[in-house]
Parts: sequence; structure tokens; C-alpha cells
Amino acid sequence: MIELRTLTAAALALSAAAPIRADLENLPLPPVSVCQRCTGPITIDGKADEADWKAAIPLSPLRDIEGGAIADETRIRLLWDDQYLYVLAEMKEPDLRATLTEHDSVIYQDPDFEIFIDPDGDGLNYVEWEVNALGTTWDLFLPRPYRHGDNLVLHDWEMPGLRHAVALHGTLNRPGDRDEGWTVEVAIPWRSITSHASLPRRDEAPAAGSSLRMNFSRVNWRVAADPTAPGGYRKLCDDAGVPLPESNHVWAPTGRVNIHMPERWGEVILSEKPAGVWESRLPDPDEELRLSLYGYLNAQLEQRNRSGRFALSPEEASEAGCTLPRHARLVCLSEQHFVIEARSPRTGRLWRLDSEGRLSRGEAAYELPEICLWVHGYAPMSDADREREFARMAEAGVTTVIPGGSIEDLRRLTPMARRAGLRVITWLWALNRPDDEEALRHPDWYAVSREGKSCYSEADRPYVAYYQFLCPNHPEVRRHLCALAAEQAQIPGSDGVQLDYMRLPDVILPRALWEQYGLVQDRELPPYDFCYCERCLKLFAEQYGRAPLEDPTQDAEWREFRLASVARLANALCDEIRLRNKYAACAVFPTPEIAARLVRQDWSRFRLDLALPMDYYSFYAEPRSWLGRVLSEARRQTQDRMALAPGLHLPDVRPDELPRELDLLYRGGARRIALFCDSEFTPEHADALRRWLDALRDKRRPEALAP
Repeated sequence: MIELRTLTAAALALSAAAPIRADLENLPLPPVSVCQRCTGPITIDGKADEADWKAAIPLSPLRDIEGGAIADETRIRLLWDDQYLYVLAEMKEPDLRATLTEHDSVIYQDPDFEIFIDPDGDGLNYVEWEVNALGTTWDLFLPRPYRHGDNLVLHDWEMPGLRHAVALHGTLNRPGDRDEGWTVEVAIPWRSITSHASLPRRDEAPAAGSSLRMNFSRVNWRVAADPTAPGGYRKLCDDAGVPLPESNHVWAPTGRVNIHMPERWGEVILSEKPAGVWESRLPDPDEELRLSLYGYLNAQLEQRNRSGRFALSPEEASEAGCTLPRHARLVCLSEQHFVIEARSPRTGRLWRLDSEGRLSRGEAAYELPEICLWVHGYAPMSDADREREFARMAEAGVTTVIPGGSIEDLRRLTPMARRAGLRVITWLWALNRPDDEEALRHPDWYAVSREGKSCYSEADRPYVAYYQFLCPNHPEVRRHLCALAAEQAQIPGSDGVQLDYMRLPDVILPRALWEQYGLVQDRELPPYDFCYCERCLKLFAEQYGRAPLEDPTQDAEWREFRLASVARLANALCDEIRLRNKYAACAVFPTPEIAARLVRQDWSRFRLDLALPMDYYSFYAEPRSWLGRVLSEARRQTQDRMALAPGLHLPDVRPDELPRELDLLYRGGARRIALFCDSEFTPEHADALRRWLDALRDKRRPEALAP
């Protein structure tokens, strides 16, 4: 008989204290990508010359399996239709080599490309497909990962109807010459994927909006030319004759040299939109909670491998690294079996995982919004006080902090916030760079007004001394900002980078600010109209064959040129951020139309994962009801292609008014809301936020909203 142990008070205390991602301290959340529909037929020939392939947006780059950045140059694209899931991998490879020719050989003994698919994301019953440069394949079905020690693999399992093609860009097995690489194109029938999903079983394409867990891998070996070896290469070995470890480059790092951790694979969401339309999705609100359950499972399995049984007492579990995650409890625990469950505070969904790796999740009972809070990380505060502040924010219901400051500030603050259970998006000022030492060494980097005055000179800056805007078209500005974005994106433990001031100076201020500066801006005025530097004027002339009109306010092409210039730079920075497997965010003006008119920022063109519209209605002399209107308009203008987190300006919001404004945004469809800023986030605001979230959780309206 299996003895089931009852949880003690000590075990429950451990559950409450443990950080939610303790075992994943510096590993980003698994990537999320959107797979779009084909608009026409795909011919599997390795050429990938269809318009859909050319339009399809590549996945984020491969990384080392343990999470580090690498120089691997692989572009993977996905498409789907009612019959197939299509995969295209274009891989740089200076030495093309392959020797295995028999189907179902252990293909990764050659350099290979691998596809992993868990159709229902439960961590069980997944498929693997491998191919080498000769086109030789190996397909497998795995009832569960290897970590359970039984190595259950169906090697003779086949994927009927799968079609693939390999195209070589160079010569195979010819040491001494330099190749370009190879391309793999695959059409995987849905019936070979979905009919093996455990819940539900089906033999058809999933519905649009469904998701799969997927990963992609390239395995390679260190070799030397050897004419006596198969293919002309031999693997390099250590002193004992054992081949040196292979490289494992993957889309979704697992944190260990083991790709068979399907819980760490990326999420692929099927979309009805045609290939090439930018759309993005953020991680599920329960993603950390789900991963924390698997963290406990992996730690207990390692403990059983060492001692023959699971850790039972809280003390033994703590020593073995098997501390219960936050919000989790053990339903039962014995030496050879356990069931762990957790109820999400964000969705009310009950997650359950057993020691066999079976994962189940209940229906969401509610959906609390993600609450983001801008944090001035440069403010003088001791580490102990900062830790207490982060804990206070988390207790109030803040889920994400957006700290600003120096790179040193951000590296120091990120682990503190993570220990409080908060997500971290670092804050980067882009085109406005106050006192940027590198920029100040280059006066020609700065934006120039219609009057010919540069933001480099303090006397000539518009509005305020810290308006030190750079030119969006200067190549050195682009390189500088890309380097800054890359540096922030590499901060361990962060989830993304949020750009700010990704625009030009206000050609027209929001209406309520006119009096503050003694201005009447019922039209565009020369001192505030940018950028007229020599480079911008030259580029415009090259593109349109003329100079801007004498009255540039009537020149639609000159307006378009500047909108496109800002968007092009924004997208370069977003790409730089996503290269590091982080998501790209941007603080923007309330709607793309308002932003384009006031600050040359048509952010509907930005390839963002998250936009944070600063819906500061008091700046625009608008009533509170304006919040709902501009949110609706922003969603319409972006066609819901990116997540939105409308921002509230806390200095203008009394604590007793906060629930009403939050509710207005939530009822308008906002599932993320941003608050500016930490210095204005009073204990009264924190209490109001907590009570509003509790009311949502209890499915009742906040008291403050009662008529």
C-alpha cells in the first residue's frame, strides 16, 4: 500500500516563502511566436520561393541550450493550412558534411536539424523529427521525457504523409572549401501530430488560436579533416578517445544540456492572419506558475535518482532543492509518488502535476490584469529598502516593474524584483538622450529644428533642457542605440526592454500643457518641428527628388518621411531586443494617430510585443471617460496585433479614484495596465489597487464603483 503523507504546517510555510522561479533565476520565459496561414500552395522543394515564405516573419534566433547567446545564423519560419504545418530552416554552415543514409539512423551523430512538437502542451506524447544534409530522416514518438528513467521511445513510429526537401548551398563532404549552408523545408501533416495528442484525440488541424509547444535544434560536432574517415571528417576526442561535447543550438533554451524538457519549449500560436502581418503574443499569465511546478518535479526526480525515493520532510526537501513553489501545495506525497497543485492568483485556474509528468489545468475563474509600474531605479535607496519596496508592490498586486537608470542600476535591481516574484522590463530612453556622454561627443548626431537649431545646444533645445533628441536617420545614432538596447536585453533575469522617447520632439504639445509653456500651438511652429538636419534633407531629396515644400506643414511626403524614419529605427531596436529572446515594448502616445500628429510617432508601424500608451487624460484636457475612447481607438488602429498596457498618470489620480479608472480600462479590454510611477504609488494607491483586484477575483464590482 502506498503511504500518503499529510502536509505539515512547516511544509505550508515553505510553500509561501519560496520564489516562484527560484530554479530559473536567469533563464528567460519560453519564447512565444505566431504561426500565420498560407495564402497559396507551398511546394516542398527546398527553394522556398513562394510569396508566403518571403513574407513569413522568422522566429527569434537560436541560442545555446543552456541559454547563452551564440553566433549561430539560422532563420526558421513557420506557416500552416488545414492539411500541414510547414517549417522552413535556412542555416549557415561553412562545412557541409553528412554520412548517414539509412532512415531512422541516429541522425544527430551528423550535423542535423531537429523539430520537436508537443501538440497539446502537456509535456507527454510528443514527436521528434531529425534530418541531415543528405536528407536522411529519423522520426520518433515519445510517450514522456527521458527524465523519468525509462527511456520510452517508439523508434519505429512513422509520420505518414510528411514531405521534406533539403537544398545544399555548397559542396558536401569536401574539407578545405567554404560552404554557405543548407535549407530544410518540411510539410508535416496535422494527422501525424494531432492524432497523438492525449487530450483531445483528433485527426485534423487545430483551430485558429490554438497553440503547440515546439522546439528546434541544431546539433554539431567539433571535427578535423581526415581523408580516411567517413565523409572526410573525424570527430575530435578527449584523451580517453571520447568525442568532445557537441554544440546544441535551440530556439527555446532549457537551461540544461537536455532538450527533452517540453515544459521549456516555446509556444506557437496559430493565427488566421496571412503571412507577413506583424502580430505578437506575450507569455501566458500563468507561465511562471506552470514552470515552477515542473521545477519541483525535476528536483524531486533528481532526488529520487540519487537516493531511490522522493524527499519527504520539509528539511530533506529543502536540502535537495525541492522547495515548494509559491501558491503550490502537495495533494499527496510518498516515496515514489506525489501530486502537486497550485491555484493561480492571476486567473484562478487550478494547475496539477504528478510525479509521472501528467499536467492538467482547469478553466480560468477570472482574469486579473497585469499591473506594470514604472520605477525610477536611480533614486537613492538602500538595497534593503528597495527589496521592501518591491515586496510592497507585489503584495499590492503589481506584477511587472519597469525600472529605469544606469545599466549598473538595472543589473542590481532586476534580481531584487525577481525575488519578490515580479517580472522585469527594463526602461531605455531612445531618441531623447539627456547627458549621453557618447552622443555629446558627436554634435552632428542631434536633431535639428526647422529654424536650423540643434538639440545639441542647450540654448536651442525645445521646451526643456533635457530634450536632447538625436536624429533617427544618422547611422551612428542607430548603432549607438542598438548597442544600448542589446546591452539591456542581456541583463540576466529581465523579460524585455521598454523603449521610451521613441519619437521626435513634440511639434504640438498636448492641449493642457500649452499654458505651462506660454504657447498657442494651433499649428506646427518652426522651433518645435524636427528633423531638418543635412542628412535628413539629403535622404528625402534622394527618395522624392525634391526638397520639402516651402510650407512643410502641407507636405504629406515630408511628413511620411519622418514617420517612416522613426518607425524604421524603432523596428531596428525591437529586432535587437528580440535577438536576445526578450520581448520589445515601447511607451507611446495614446493612439497611433495622436502620436503621429504630435510627435511623428505612428506606432502602428512598430513591431512591438507590448505598447504602453500614456493615456494621461489630464494632459489633453479631457475627462476620465476619454480613457475608454482612446483605448478603443488604439485597438482599432493596431487591429489588436500587439498587446496594450494603457498607462495612468498617478499624480493626477487620487487613491479613491483609482478603482474607477482601472475598471474603465479593464471593461474596455485592457488586460495590462501601467502606472506612472513608483514615487507616486502611495500606500493608499497600493491599498486601492489591492481592493480592486480582490473585487475582480471575487467577481464583484469594487465598492468605489457602486452608484
